[in-house]
Amino acid sequence: FFNWIGTMWKGSLSFEAPMLWATGFLVTFTFGGLTGVILASPPMDFHVSDSYFVVAHFHYTLFGTVVYAMFAGFHFWWPKFTGKMLDDRLGKITFWTLTVGFHLTFLVQHWLGAEGMPRRYADYLAADGFTALNTLSSIGSFLLGLSVLPFFYNVWKTARYGKPVEADDPWGYGRSLEWATSCPPPRHNFTRLPRIRSESPAFDLHHPEIRELEATQR
Repeated sequence: FFNWIGTMWKGSLSFEAPMLWATGFLVTFTFGGLTGVILASPPMDFHVSDSYFVVAHFHYTLFGTVVYAMFAGFHFWWPKFTGKMLDDRLGKITFWTLTVGFHLTFLVQHWLGAEGMPRRYADYLAADGFTALNTLSSIGSFLLGLSVLPFFYNVWKTARYGKPVEADDPWGYGRSLEWATSCPPPRHNFTRLPRIRSESPAFDLHHPEIRELEATQR
């Protein structure tokens, strides 16, 4: 986690859809990690073990790791393997809808677990006091399910009406080798062997003036 934060520290950040998804991954996975510390403490775990708190922790960790990173990768590499850019506005709509739906679904489950609601229960009494938070969680789950619709529409719209990407690196700041070839790549990836003289060959290729400036400052 500190490695990821250190990578962004004092950087010039721009929050297109891929960066939003990557940042959402960091935040959500951090929540899951912090609740994992609570579950690793025997006095706390004794209170919340086998409750909805565990369900919430599991989904924060799993969802934060897989789904946010998956959507970040989809939006970032989509032009590379299809030759067309996904709509950034629809990508941001998907992000915010999914984020609100996800946290509304699972954040309140921490409180349900702390209040004593066991997991794997199909029903409960109204007198138990779990109804309000479960209702919020259910609303969030519907919103979470609906959040993928803008993404599917984005994929369809891009495939049908998207303009072909003309640059090797449509983002303008790619550093790894896949951004040193066309979108999508030709057979065998490169028409000629790329020149590699640093850990950022694609960036050097598209921004030689910055590479020369960095070389003079060393």
